[in-house]
Amino acid sequence: MPSSRAPDGSRYSLRTASDRDWRDLTRTIELSYGGHPDPAEVHQVNKDLFEPERSLATYHRDKICATALVYSLNMTIPGGIQPIAGIGYVSVDPTHRRRGLMSEMMANILHGLHHSGTEPVAALQPSESAIYSRLGFGAANQVVRLEIPRKPHAFSLLPRGEDLPATIIDPQTCLDEIRDVYQANVPQRAGMLHYDKRWAAKAVLDPPTARNGAAPLQCLTVSEAGAPAGYALFTTRPQDDSPDPPLAVLVRELFATSPKAYAQLWRTLLDLDLSTTVIAHTRPLDDTLLVLLDDPRSAVPTVRDQLHVRLIDVDRALALRTYSAEVDVVIETTDRLCEWNVGRWRIQGGPEGASCTRTTSAPDLVMSVRELGSAYLGGISLTQLARAGRIEEMRTGALDAACRAFRTDPLPFCSLMF
Repeated sequence: MPSSRAPDGSRYSLRTASDRDWRDLTRTIELSYGGHPDPAEVHQVNKDLFEPERSLATYHRDKICATALVYSLNMTIPGGIQPIAGIGYVSVDPTHRRRGLMSEMMANILHGLHHSGTEPVAALQPSESAIYSRLGFGAANQVVRLEIPRKPHAFSLLPRGEDLPATIIDPQTCLDEIRDVYQANVPQRAGMLHYDKRWAAKAVLDPPTARNGAAPLQCLTVSEAGAPAGYALFTTRPQDDSPDPPLAVLVRELFATSPKAYAQLWRTLLDLDLSTTVIAHTRPLDDTLLVLLDDPRSAVPTVRDQLHVRLIDVDRALALRTYSAEVDVVIETTDRLCEWNVGRWRIQGGPEGASCTRTTSAPDLVMSVRELGSAYLGGISLTQLARAGRIEEMRTGALDAACRAFRTDPLPFCSLMF
């Protein structure tokens, strides 16, 4: 693997990680993310997910100073669930920043994925959204944080029928039920990740030292026809230091298998005793809650980006997904890091499948690989990107046709951090 020189003349070396590197890797990760050590429970779950043969560490004088972990994930893309490379815990020791270490690691990962012929798509969830665009990652979806005042009768229009059986229990005692409901939702939205037991454990992590004054994590469940129909992972936290402080209800995750179960979960959370506010930290931009509420203006939104997608191999990635409408378009792409993606590509396909082949035909659209990453899951409009000056239309009508084909409904969403 390549190496570079530090300012003092010594060399950095980039290597594949190993199991014995875990302690040094976590030290560097914690240092780069503010210096707060993770609780032992978090360390164990992250270690269980660690894939050393796919991850990288940069060394300086035999000490790890930068990291990049790669996970083998299965994500819903338009048309089905497919393997993708998840990139996480990209970190650089503060005393070694601004030396190109992160860029070198990321380029190595991208080239390695291409030469191995494994996943044609990579994704990450950056803590700082502006960093990865220069590496060809495009912001592929948006999520919303909702802050809603408590309201006992927030919905007047509800699915008909009697209330479903509900209970509040410890999430650790109902992991199978949680996973069943979650898995039923995975195929419905691009961006959703398939759970296995290791990722399920991460979803319900609740170390006491990381609660910041909140109560232990709880799980509200509802059942329908004798089977699990929905769950919400939530906690409560005092909003001030008074003797009897009002509570904020903090919703980590909520999924259901029917409209009735979904509505009942939210109605219960919006009517918990002693609470004044419900805060849903990460919800889809087109969350059904926003049309259930009689007063949608009461839900104060904060919108941000979430998944950033990078096409490793343009042809394989674009042929992997389906398209919402029939499309036949030639796209000319540029790619600063992955020269094999540079050129013109003809996409032909529709709802049943697609092909993508190299061509010498005149281009209909011109863009960088970053824009393709943004549009890949169907959550960001090609038309919006063109209006921002990031796509050039060479044939009239090509942009509208491609935009219809790439877009998806519902919008992409990922509930799990990786």
